[in-house]
Amino acid sequence: MRNKIYTLVALMMATLTITSCLKDDDEKESVSYKDTAILSFSLGQMAQVRDTITKNGSDSVYTAKFNAAKVKFYIDQAQGLIYNPDSLPYGTKSSSVLAKIVAKNSGVVVLKSTTEEKFTYYNSNDSIDFSTPRVLRVYSNKGSEYRDYKVIVNVHKQKGNVFSWETLQANSNFASFTAMKAVSTGSKVFVFGTNGSQTVVYAAAKDNGNSWTKLNKTFAADAYKSIVTQGDKLFVIDNGAVYSSTDGNTWTTVATNSSLKQLVAASPVELFALSNTGSLLSSKDNGATWTAESLDSSTSLLPTSNINYSYTAITSNLYSVLLVGKPASGTHNTSWTKVSYRPSEQWNYVESNADKFQLPLYKNLAVVDYDRAALALGIDNSNKVVSMLLSRDSGITWKADKNFTYPKDMQAGATFAATVDSDQYLWIISGTKVWRGRLNRVGWALNLSRLAE
Repeated sequence: MRNKIYTLVALMMATLTITSCLKDDDEKESVSYKDTAILSFSLGQMAQVRDTITKNGSDSVYTAKFNAAKVKFYIDQAQGLIYNPDSLPYGTKSSSVLAKIVAKNSGVVVLKSTTEEKFTYYNSNDSIDFSTPRVLRVYSNKGSEYRDYKVIVNVHKQKGNVFSWETLQANSNFASFTAMKAVSTGSKVFVFGTNGSQTVVYAAAKDNGNSWTKLNKTFAADAYKSIVTQGDKLFVIDNGAVYSSTDGNTWTTVATNSSLKQLVAASPVELFALSNTGSLLSSKDNGATWTAESLDSSTSLLPTSNINYSYTAITSNLYSVLLVGKPASGTHNTSWTKVSYRPSEQWNYVESNADKFQLPLYKNLAVVDYDRAALALGIDNSNKVVSMLLSRDSGITWKADKNFTYPKDMQAGATFAATVDSDQYLWIISGTKVWRGRLNRVGWALNLSRLAE
């Protein structure tokens, strides 16, 4: 009998504990007015200082209004935090703004002073200074219980459409290269350079471009042209042999095929190579076997030098691949596209009648994926950097964007290479010099996507 009484008491205590916990209203048949929480938080109109250029070309600033009502604020009930994961635009003034705060069960909200242990009642018609983190306290309807929340209003400290560049330590070993190509995979950046007799490989951690290590493996003089990446692997063709590596030091022979000349592109599901006869081949098994690709135009229009590629995801397993480079003859680079991997999909030659929007012939050309576009950059025959050009239409047009600029102190050398790492930093290696930069808003978008993972 005693055990039954203890069991009944335990059940009653558990029931009382559960009903006192914070739940959504639709989960409770009756409302406990001891429950207290902030259910929603939003901001109203905010002042924003913006840049402009006057008619005479000088810089100027003006103040406009930014509607922050649609900016999402996340409420972490467990830790008592309220914040916006996507920061407000650069120049937004958070020192005087109206806030809309909804408390559970009509709880009373008060705001703590920034200088003393004093609270004032929240009023939706009174502006609040959120330039520093603030503490909100919400009392239960009866006033017997309360919870504190720390409110952080994040505002971007950088202008979004600005490339921020860092000049890294020069590497004198690059001086011996007559040509080079850069790629990045995993946590490393690689430079494959030829000195005329062999291809030598250097690697640096993507977080430290001031220190480069010469790797053990060397290849034939022209093998640097053939380097591509797929996932966390490097691939190269050297004298008909296909090699793969995850670190650039240890290489595995995937296949030997005397018909293979050069790797030219890759997607996460396919590798692409030119044959010794000028045809385009593909491999869906990491280079082990190869089949001929279907083209909608003549193979004479395929690039044969300065070959580059980029790809963008269409779905989780479909990718739009762009192949560019100089054909055997012509005054402009050519572009080809394919959806990889879609059965029976052929390569399509990109035709453009607007010469001024075609990709010019550069001495050294590098094309990378950046900001959801193909970004072309390089140097001309005078070893001067040429304008960065973007194509957002699969190679049909290539246009300059004022936001895409080289480092101010950049002096190009006789060689040029570029790549993008997994943190969306654009690396430029020219001569012995190295730079790393990122468009600010691209970094913001990356941080947001990783926060959602």
